[in-house]
Amino acid sequence: PFIDFFTYEKLIHPVTNRPEPKASFIPSLSEKRKISKLVAAIKMGRLKPRPPKPKDGPFVFNYDLWEKPIADRNKRIDRYIPAPKLKPPGHEESYNPPPEYLFTDEEEKKWSEQEPEERKINFIPQSYSCLRRVPAYSKFVNERYERLLDLYLCPRAHKLRANVNPEDLIPKLPRPRDLQPFPSIQSLIYSGHKDVVRCLSVEPNGQFIASGSDDCTVRIWEVLTTRTMNVMKFSSGVTDIKWCPDRSKCLCAVAVGKDLFIINPKVGEKFVITETDLLFKSNVDSNENTKSESTDHSIVDWKTIEESETSDEWKNGIRIVIKHRFDIKQVVWHYGGDYFASVMPSGANKSVVIHHLSKRKSQAIM
Repeated sequence: PFIDFFTYEKLIHPVTNRPEPKASFIPSLSEKRKISKLVAAIKMGRLKPRPPKPKDGPFVFNYDLWEKPIADRNKRIDRYIPAPKLKPPGHEESYNPPPEYLFTDEEEKKWSEQEPEERKINFIPQSYSCLRRVPAYSKFVNERYERLLDLYLCPRAHKLRANVNPEDLIPKLPRPRDLQPFPSIQSLIYSGHKDVVRCLSVEPNGQFIASGSDDCTVRIWEVLTTRTMNVMKFSSGVTDIKWCPDRSKCLCAVAVGKDLFIINPKVGEKFVITETDLLFKSNVDSNENTKSESTDHSIVDWKTIEESETSDEWKNGIRIVIKHRFDIKQVVWHYGGDYFASVMPSGANKSVVIHHLSKRKSQAIM
């Protein structure tokens, strides 16, 4: 009879108790010869071990990316450019957007008439009371398809970075000894005055300079050549001189003591010089009419010089003389060239007087 001695229960005694033979303890000579041949083949390089297979599948790369130098790496991996990310959704894409994002009838009609490329958004915002009432988006597949086309057909390329030395971008700084608030090199000398020069004024075009001195003269210089173009003499020292800022007139205001002279230096373009003289010839009036036009006789007196062959003042370029009651220290022109002011520190409440050249009028600033 068959005795089923194999059971799932753990038995105390073994099935067989035959002792192992003594040959199992002695190394086999044939196995020793096989092992020695394998060792010799490995040493000679004829036998190489098989590479281990990846455990996670054939598509997993279990290697160190930085093990090889850069030149030996896969160029396709280095040229990889990630796809641009989509724009995050805005308020108009909400299932319950604010009222200002919803289209009116006119906006919806305008949106439907536009081309798809001209629309700011490719859908009409709608409002729902709750999220479970929002239907499925009908254009989902189309948008995904267009997104894949954009990723597939849109060319992407690396921008080569320019190797620029940062020091080349910094401008060359001047030497510290050259950064001075005053000129250190003498280039031009305007010599001619015999006493202290009290005032200086530059022509609006920058071609000439007018200077006044205590030697009772006003000199007109050419800037580039330092040549004296004109010399005008007065009865006393010149306290201030200002060139008219209007380039269509050739005029200078000269303060000499209590008198203010409007002179024509007669330098520059001949057309401007003649037009300036025509302004005074057309406005020449009698002394009585001129005095009657003055605002206040106690402030100033206007005197217009008439053109004549015997008049030395007209030959010297003097066109108008304005006599004040106090010494003039400063003259200032308005940028329009028709108004100018004279400052008299000793004039108390009438120390500043505004003059109107075209109307021959004056007014004190109280």
